[in-house]
Amino acid sequence: MSSSRRRFLQGVSACAATGALGLRPRGSRAAEKTEVLVLGAGLAGLRAALQLQEQGAAVTVLEASARVGGRCRTVTLDGLPMDLGASQIGANYGRVIDAARRAGVKLGTDPRRPGETSFHIGGRLLRKEEWKDSPVNRTVGEERAVLPHVLETAYTFRLNPFGDDVGAWLEPRWQSLDVSAGAWLMKQGVSEAAVELMSVSTDYTDMWNTSALAMLRDVARSQLGGFSGRDRSTPLYGSGTNDWFNFEGGAERLPEAMARQLATPVRFGKAVARIVSEGAKAEVTCLDGSRYTADFVVCSLPFSVLRRVTILPALPPLQAEAVAASAYGGTTHVILEPTRPFWEDDGYGPTMYTDGALERIFAPQIGDRVPFVRAWINGYAADRLDSLPAAELGAFVVRELERMRPAARGRLRVRTVFSWGAEPHALGHRHVFLPGQVSRFAREMDRSWQRIHFCGEHLRRMEFGMESAMETADRVAVEILSA
Repeated sequence: MSSSRRRFLQGVSACAATGALGLRPRGSRAAEKTEVLVLGAGLAGLRAALQLQEQGAAVTVLEASARVGGRCRTVTLDGLPMDLGASQIGANYGRVIDAARRAGVKLGTDPRRPGETSFHIGGRLLRKEEWKDSPVNRTVGEERAVLPHVLETAYTFRLNPFGDDVGAWLEPRWQSLDVSAGAWLMKQGVSEAAVELMSVSTDYTDMWNTSALAMLRDVARSQLGGFSGRDRSTPLYGSGTNDWFNFEGGAERLPEAMARQLATPVRFGKAVARIVSEGAKAEVTCLDGSRYTADFVVCSLPFSVLRRVTILPALPPLQAEAVAASAYGGTTHVILEPTRPFWEDDGYGPTMYTDGALERIFAPQIGDRVPFVRAWINGYAADRLDSLPAAELGAFVVRELERMRPAARGRLRVRTVFSWGAEPHALGHRHVFLPGQVSRFAREMDRSWQRIHFCGEHLRRMEFGMESAMETADRVAVEILSA
């Protein structure tokens, strides 16, 4: 092993927790040059490509779409960047912040402030102060005083048995928690009505079809990052008061800048059809008939897409089952422009939380105005909307919002419609462990196979969000450099 490679591995071991890997470019050593194919130009693929390139590997990135970024996607409306995928950066996202510094991408704070929240539950429009004693509030006991959009945070953080021990989720003693999160919460005394309301805000599938064990891993990671969940008026995301950052110009600016650091430009339109890994080389065949060979393949494709790819020799049984059975929670965004501030006419807050089809409506303010209103639908609720023709989705959202808020009639214009579930190169926004899947194959999912190494947020162990993609990319770089 070369001294440069040894320094890389030592740097990862010493600094991975902070993301500061302490890398040094490897000196010229043509006899040891390694060829690597990276499949997918999202954050995980680009991070792995740059780490390997820095250590002297010859890297080629193949991307099925016409853009880099994966699930980082930004639209700009009237000069305002709006993220449709990954967006927020935690202060302890060491790898992400390091990658941004290296690529020259600036961090910023979101100038938008959350709008006043109202609720449309059980067919009734309510203000915050009306919720506790409303007849449509079917929660029980102390739950009645907790606002619907904060229930998930309030109870999962209070009941979390891990504290901030993120690694506990893979310990054998906790495998009994690999059950329905909704069923587990009810066993802890949470009412069924409260669990139903939690399913509105959760970005998994729903609370009934998510493993409590995987959910609690993310809670533990939030606590490790300093979010206690004790404030019962503040949700974890979108509150405007937590220690989160954004990228200037939107999250998509980071992968774009990372791609510019590659010695070989990303090759677009390269949808992978087949990976053959036998002997000293691996061969990748793309849908357009092009073929590429390399010493190693880094596969960052989400399992929702990878299950359409032929892999030879076939993956081991449990790993193959993980690819075939992995679930991905959908997310759908419909961004509307209000032509008049209808909330001033009916007196209810413009931001909404509803048990109907639209789930959450965000109406953040910039100064004294609300430039856009966004319907943000997650999980199975987003999947259900994918049954509508894409051309009809915006009109459906407008009709639903007008039904809940008659004052909005004729005052909304559709600006952007986007569904991650319908995106052919993603087929979902985030990986979700269904009940029973953690104990069955979580430890098998990220194992290398022949000359193929796997990364991506679906293989995260300790992190979440953008940081999780980079966590897995660093692991893959170590695997290849240690081979």
